[in-house]
Amino acid sequence: MGPYKILQAIGEGGMGEVYRARDTRLGREVAVKISAERFSERFEREARSVAAVNHPNVCTLFDVGPDYLVMELVEGPTLAERIEQGPVPLRETLAIARQIADGLEAAHERGIVHRDLKPANIRLTADGSVKILDFGLSTTRGVAAASGVDGSQTITVGPTQAGVILGTAAYMPPEQARGLTVDKRADIWAFGCVIYEMLSGRRPFEGQTMADLLAAVMTTEPDWAALPAGSPVRTLQRCLEKDPKRRLRDIGDADLEPVAPEPVAPARTATRDRRIAVALVLLLIATIGTALVLGFRSRDAAGVPARLVIPLAPGEEVSSYPAISPDGRTIAYAAKPASGEPQLYLRELNSFEARVVPGSLGSQQPFFSPDGRSIGFLAHGTIFRAALSGGSPVRIADSADMFGATWNADDTVIFPSSFNSGLLRVPVYGGTPEPLTHPDGAGSGLAHTYPQALPDGRHVLFTLSGKEAYGTAVLDLSSKRWRLAAPRYVGGVHGAPGQILAVNENAEVRGAAFDAASTAQSAPEKLLLSDVFFELYSLRPWLATSASGTLVYAPGNPGKMSLVWVDREGRAVTASSGQGQYRDAALSPDGSKVLVNHGPELWIHDFKRGTQSRLTFPGSFATSPAWSPDGKTVLFASDIGGDFDIYSQPADGSRPAELLLKRPYSQYPTSVGPDGTVAFAEAHPVTGEDLWLLSPDGKTTPYRVSRSFDTNLTFSPDGRWLAYDSDESGRREVYVESYPDRKTKVVVSSAGGTSPIWSRDARELFYCSPDSLMAVALQPDGSFGASQHLFNQSPYRFEFRTYGTTDGKRFLMIRRDTGSVPRQLNVVLNWSEELRRSGK
Repeated sequence: MGPYKILQAIGEGGMGEVYRARDTRLGREVAVKISAERFSERFEREARSVAAVNHPNVCTLFDVGPDYLVMELVEGPTLAERIEQGPVPLRETLAIARQIADGLEAAHERGIVHRDLKPANIRLTADGSVKILDFGLSTTRGVAAASGVDGSQTITVGPTQAGVILGTAAYMPPEQARGLTVDKRADIWAFGCVIYEMLSGRRPFEGQTMADLLAAVMTTEPDWAALPAGSPVRTLQRCLEKDPKRRLRDIGDADLEPVAPEPVAPARTATRDRRIAVALVLLLIATIGTALVLGFRSRDAAGVPARLVIPLAPGEEVSSYPAISPDGRTIAYAAKPASGEPQLYLRELNSFEARVVPGSLGSQQPFFSPDGRSIGFLAHGTIFRAALSGGSPVRIADSADMFGATWNADDTVIFPSSFNSGLLRVPVYGGTPEPLTHPDGAGSGLAHTYPQALPDGRHVLFTLSGKEAYGTAVLDLSSKRWRLAAPRYVGGVHGAPGQILAVNENAEVRGAAFDAASTAQSAPEKLLLSDVFFELYSLRPWLATSASGTLVYAPGNPGKMSLVWVDREGRAVTASSGQGQYRDAALSPDGSKVLVNHGPELWIHDFKRGTQSRLTFPGSFATSPAWSPDGKTVLFASDIGGDFDIYSQPADGSRPAELLLKRPYSQYPTSVGPDGTVAFAEAHPVTGEDLWLLSPDGKTTPYRVSRSFDTNLTFSPDGRWLAYDSDESGRREVYVESYPDRKTKVVVSSAGGTSPIWSRDARELFYCSPDSLMAVALQPDGSFGASQHLFNQSPYRFEFRTYGTTDGKRFLMIRRDTGSVPRQLNVVLNWSEELRRSGK
């Protein structure tokens, strides 16, 4: 068998035979598991499951053959053999349980469910460590029924889907016994069964026949009196909740400490008892009197709004909208330091300090679970969840772009996977996303983004973007139909009690009464708050409210930004008068003009003449401007035709814009080469943002189409190079490829980078690192030099099309002036009461 020499048989079961063998190449003994059939799908699934987990409490997979697996040889008895000797002492049980929990947690973090956890699949080694064996039932298909080697009744029937039973009956939860789809909570149930059996010496559910056993699992309760004193009964009860929604959510939350016995009261004499009774009565009377007095005194003060500030560390800024737990006690927010990526923080209102969520680097857009015990967030193209009690984040689903997510009461997450994807729904424990809405570029808009589950669990608010229909919409999850709730008001947020809140371009939040069940439309026109920061593109206000009536928001106004020239040392001078919400800033090839967004339109600022003129006109949203190399033509994306398509227009405005490219989904120009080839990005609902080329003859060619996030494709002025940024390595870096042969590919950034642009002479490439503007010189031999720091990014917007240069000596930047950046969070307690008293 290849390099493996079989030494002796170890055992056999429903999956096949297991042998001790020697790896003749490495001189080590291994366990070889041979399939009864030629590499069945079950074995393939087991290989994927085991190989994905690298943990000291999980058996390691070394190799895979055509019909065998090569695994770590684990010496020692199984836990089943240990239990046969009698109940395991409490402290020994808890030590074993902690290691089992650690191994399961490592698997669950990777979305892997064991589905057949039992004492026979747990081995105890001579050094006291625990190894979990056989992840073969994680997603196995097509396996015949068999009897386990431990004598337990194992059911392994047909494909693992709803309506089919798979697993060991004595350790399977009710939902698995009913043939329903299961998740990691099945392992938590089995974990509780295993610990109960260790402590009591018997299984929590028993029966003489299979039917009796399954009936006991679904209808009876374990005999808790059979456990020794000090057992973690409450933890086991939470593990063995028959309703999976009430079961312990994460194995890492299991409290595996001995429970202290109840203190025994000393013997007391009758006289002493009477004295204590009299004292208690007097104390009770005094307490009631005090409570009555305080109650009358505080009646008028109850519900009085109060305000507090959550400051950030020096140099930090809020980098996404915040979230607040349903009970209003915990606030989650993403904060970005002066240098580096943002992280997610949790701040309990009864604490002076915020704490970091482990593993949340790069996080944005947090959202709470309905019970307030978990937090979800988006980072690096993935939606994660994490328990507030601690532990590493766990993947829920992929999301190519970050356009929000929400956790509904049925333990599903609703999100768009990209700008044009529509809303999807996926279980919080992973699975295949289910489409809920379908943008069509017309009456259904071109995008459905920023969902927010409503408290009733049956409706979801979302932002509807499009030319023919836009505003805040409400989706009925049962019928999958939606309607406009607040036309013209995008970025709406549900606020307690029964409010819909929306922000305008003056950073003012206005509200109106809202009822998800009513067909009446709301118009948020009553002013509620001022100076509330918002997303530049979606107008989503950076605020959140709780069911208890607490409000949190990030103060600031993105309209307080200026255009400035900055030299290589960071010295700045004003380039154009006036502040504005500058989303894009595309510098003309000669540096005399800049295309910027004023609201949904594009304007040209002429530096020489000191004038500002509108290029595009109301009726559509124009974005992503790019210049032709001669500066005579402007390209941009517009949604006037439904989705964002690419248009071309003379820079002097002498003719109306003409359609240059129309394709499914949305396209955005990024650069124009010297021969007229247009580089553009396409927002695809599955692969996310892809890179394409449009030749002068109208032919489109894919440049980079993948599930990685690829963007900002830009030609060098001589047309010999193309630069772009991608997260294909797991972190966004800047790449340069020779063009058109693509024989040379170089990573020019050294520690993360985005948004590359070229100097006019093509001798330097500039890009944004996590904290600075960087320069890379193109050497005469065609190689690229080391990255050189120019100036810090903190005062400026550092994104593609937010800066430009011609000679590489000075750069047009969008400066974030005082008041434009949120550096604290404001909290209003009893905000609902304030609305009631003001009559709003």
